[in-house]
Amino acid sequence: MTAPIVTIVCTCYNHEKYVRNALLSVVNQSYKHIELIIVDNASTDGSKSEIELFISQYPETRFIANDENVGLPKSFNSAIKQSKGKYLIDLAADDVLSPDRVLLQVNAFEKLGEKYGLLYSNIEEVDKNGKHLRFSLNQAQYYPSGDLFLEILNKHFIPSPSTIFKKTVFEEIGGYNDKLAFEDFDFWVRCAAKYEVYYLPIISGKKTLLNDSFSTFFYSKNKSKTMLASTLHTYQWAKNNKLTQNQNINYGLSYYFRQAILLGHFEVALKFQNLLNHSTKQPFSNLIFYFLAKYRIDLSKFYLLYRKIGS
Repeated sequence: MTAPIVTIVCTCYNHEKYVRNALLSVVNQSYKHIELIIVDNASTDGSKSEIELFISQYPETRFIANDENVGLPKSFNSAIKQSKGKYLIDLAADDVLSPDRVLLQVNAFEKLGEKYGLLYSNIEEVDKNGKHLRFSLNQAQYYPSGDLFLEILNKHFIPSPSTIFKKTVFEEIGGYNDKLAFEDFDFWVRCAAKYEVYYLPIISGKKTLLNDSFSTFFYSKNKSKTMLASTLHTYQWAKNNKLTQNQNINYGLSYYFRQAILLGHFEVALKFQNLLNHSTKQPFSNLIFYFLAKYRIDLSKFYLLYRKIGS
């Protein structure tokens, strides 16, 4: 039986210091049936030179150099149209894969039935110097597999850098929505609406937390509105296309409703509030946030200071 090809797309924008390590973690995989595609989104630092040096040493690598930064979702979608893998991995240029990650994930996926479309694992989070900070998932806890549609909507627990998914599934549901800032969450939700999801308990790699990481981006006064609007779009899609009347996603909606209030984005908060199922029990804390929203009490300066001190 021929081993399946795995396409790994590494998208890069101004990650000169990290991109080579990310790429080396691909070519040094114990699993050898890998197609590597690199996309540079018009980096303004030395990233493109680093990539070209890497390609001179590994000429089988495919390289797409964009003339402008079109964003990760559009870059990834374009690369996948040229790919030949059965499975896909979305690799950020500041992350690295553990040496056996692809082998272990492919072996697990190949044993699963057709009803599975996505597999996730754990990730080690490190600082810019490679120092351990934490693991994305608490290794002492159990993480679910199976029909996770409601779980994903109610709690953001899948580490983005850990996933591997079927190309057929990605194409079937239309790939990444390139109009969203939180494209992977949207993809997980749409995937889980039709397919089951599997958790493989391994440390699949390292995620470097930089100033442009998801958490920094989300908790930015200027950028958080874009993230919240993107998340809202996914919840609206779920409610309009998949949710039945008795399915409760108030836990997830309440979280993002409260985040929108704390970040001072009252228009977005109201839209999350409107999606809440008011016929089911809600957290008592929501009453406080309803009050803050009604009188537009902006606590964002204090909240962002709290996030900065606690990070």
